[in-house]
Amino acid sequence: MTSMISEVYSAFKTAGAPEQEARQAAEALSAENLATRSVLAEDKRDLSGHIAGAEQRMSDKIDAVRKEVTGAEQRMSDKIDAVDQKLTGEIAAVRKELTAVDQKLSDRIPTVEQKLSDRIAAAKQELSDRIATVEQKLSDRIATLEQKLSDKIAGVKEHVSDEMGEVRRIMSVIRWMLGLVIVVVVLPILREIIVAWS
Repeated sequence: MTSMISEVYSAFKTAGAPEQEARQAAEALSAENLATRSVLAEDKRDLSGHIAGAEQRMSDKIDAVRKEVTGAEQRMSDKIDAVDQKLTGEIAAVRKELTAVDQKLSDRIPTVEQKLSDRIAAAKQELSDRIATVEQKLSDRIATLEQKLSDKIAGVKEHVSDEMGEVRRIMSVIRWMLGLVIVVVVLPILREIIVAWS
């Protein structure tokens, strides 16, 4: 015997329907119920797949943005280190030169020191300006990336919301169709059973 809804079968039997007709009606409702559950389960799996894919894509994009920001920070640090090393080397060379000619140019030391001080101040100012420029560019880039990421996340959320709305609409249609099937299939059978019983 195929699977059936025992309550429906019992109701038909209680109403006085023949056993064969009660069994057929219960089996028809059971088959329709199983088909509806199968469709809902498939829709749920599809929606879960869409959501998982959207989350993975969003995670990949976030990782890419983080890698890009990390790379920019590393490049800025490398440039700062290079400038600092260059400046340190220049200062060391100047000091070495001053030491070598100290005895011969003792009357010119104050002038040389002043020039050196001015050069160091200018180099520091240039370095400070470059650092400020790099920091501003990096800040602008991060703000742009954050805005793009925010827009993409909003788009994904809107897409998931649309998908959920579509699933709700499909479920409403399925419930409506199930009710229609009950009206079209079960009621005529009930009328025939009642007529036959009468």
